[in-house]
Amino acid sequence: MKLFKTILFTSMLLLIVSCGEERKKYLKSPLDTIITTHIDTQNYSVILADMDYKEDTDKYYHKYKIIIEKAKNTTEAVEDDFDIKTTEWQEVSAITFEDYQEDLGMTILSKKEGVLDKQSTPAGYSNYVGNEKYGHWQTHSNGSSFWAFYGQYHFMSSLFYGPSHRYYRNDYDYYRTNHYRRSSYYGRNKNFGTSTYKNANSNWNSKPKTFKDKVRTNVTRSSSALKSKGYSSSKSYNGSSQTSRNTNRYSNSSSSRSRSGGFGK
Repeated sequence: MKLFKTILFTSMLLLIVSCGEERKKYLKSPLDTIITTHIDTQNYSVILADMDYKEDTDKYYHKYKIIIEKAKNTTEAVEDDFDIKTTEWQEVSAITFEDYQEDLGMTILSKKEGVLDKQSTPAGYSNYVGNEKYGHWQTHSNGSSFWAFYGQYHFMSSLFYGPSHRYYRNDYDYYRTNHYRRSSYYGRNKNFGTSTYKNANSNWNSKPKTFKDKVRTNVTRSSSALKSKGYSSSKSYNGSSQTSRNTNRYSNSSSSRSRSGGFGK
């Protein structure tokens, strides 16, 4: 009788856990599609290039800049070694928009040597700044150290914050020590992200403050409503640390490789 009760209790517990798992509902985003499309790509970065909200339809949108390192076909390092494109407007859920509303101009998804990272970082930090393949640290006359791309990779500056922007080593070292693949990073003085992004061609930057404030209020309300129904984004999912084609599709792991060297949904 005691054994029967134990088995019954265990069965009920498993049933409750199973039902809890079934109630999880993840809202797919365009970033999930990018992960799947480039599951076998070893190195790439995705920058949040722009964002928008359409009041008449109550829908949210993103644009992404995708930088993919291709296999080298020449002995010289040239821009053709990269596949660089900006997507059309992509509809996203209120939860996804809220997840990245502070990340305009930043890298929000990257993969380096087959390792996926979903943390938001200053554009260039994830794959290029600090990578001696693309540049080196120089010392300014005042003693500060900053990153300089090699001549053949100077075009990268225009992909990120422009040729006049400087990545300082003390800020980058702080990121590597305290945030790398563990948490999003906006600079020690919060000098990266939506509030400081200066791209004059950005649709979001052209909007008045009243519009932006209204969107922030609206997305908070809409996102909360979705979460109350059990929805979440794949970014917030903390699944198995091992991810491959045949394992968990929405892992938020940033430190494990799949057997194929890539990650997927």
